Amino acid sequence: MGPRRSTGVCVVLRARGLNRSITGSVRRKISVVAAVALYICIGIPEAHAQSEDQIKAAFLFNFARYVEWPASAFSGPEDAVKICMAGAASFADVVTQTVSGKSVENRPVAVTAVATLSGLSGCHILYVGDDLAANPAEVAASVSGSNVFTVADRAGFARGGGIANFIRANKKIRFEINPSAAKKAGLKVSSRLLRLAKVVK
Repeated sequence: MGPRRSTGVCVVLRARGLNRSITGSVRRKISVVAAVALYICIGIPEAHAQSEDQIKAAFLFNFARYVEWPASAFSGPEDAVKICMAGAASFADVVTQTVSGKSVENRPVAVTAVATLSGLSGCHILYVGDDLAANPAEVAASVSGSNVFTVADRAGFARGGGIANFIRANKKIRFEINPSAAKKAGLKVSSRLLRLAKVVK
């Protein structure tokens, strides 16, 4: 059996109306949005191109691209951007496949599955899955004093003490971000990312 064809996930860019029919002058005016390349058409198996897990995994990779960590969050210039997956074992496999071989500013992206909210040293992004019964305040407390971008697939997570969460809008996956929570964690979220997010407090 030959290799599966791949296609790209470009949901956000399509939603923004960035299609080929846009004239050159108009395209230049919206080049800030286009340049974000936030949803960068990550190649994924065609049969699963529109699966929620693949879309969320692509978002996680782009969070790594458009969030800035302080230098102290890394031991050295070649340290990986570490995505820790708590209570989401099966989703961790999808994320691993999605980011395999990719890097962020010369740093490789690594995925680690963790069973609890302890021992999170070295994590830069923490995704909290449904298999882990923890509220946003508990998650925030587990990474207090650390530069960790917390994410969950739970409505209200960003409002309750987390930094970001996925939401469903018009049958599509979107995300919310709490910039104040990110700032408290010592993280700088790109304005490009915030333009595509629903900002909450």
